[in-house]
Amino acid sequence: MLLLTLTFFALILLLAIMIGACIQGTELHGPEQKVQRFFMRFRAEEDTKQELYESAYRIVMDLGEALDEEDIIAQCDAVRSAHDRARAFRARATEHSVSTPSSASRFDLKVVK
Repeated sequence: MLLLTLTFFALILLLAIMIGACIQGTELHGPEQKVQRFFMRFRAEEDTKQELYESAYRIVMDLGEALDEEDIIAQCDAVRSAHDRARAFRARATEHSVSTPSSASRFDLKVVK
């Protein structure tokens, strides 16, 4: 039983090493390229989500600093700049259309009597 368990873990480790080599590889053949594209797709989606989050965070922090500004003219300029950046961010974010989990996007309505 122990030998069977060790063999199973060795096969899983070997499979993980092969997948890792496909992901990091450069001169790959057909099936290896398919494996690489499959796993890299998830990485690209996560990178896009993280980039959009960081950009939105910077816009909100800059807007907060703009609203704390003492000089009214400087405050108006800073808010206008943050607004322009927010509009550009919205256009870029709708272009990428990051998917949300189905449970978060579904709303259940109740009838209240």
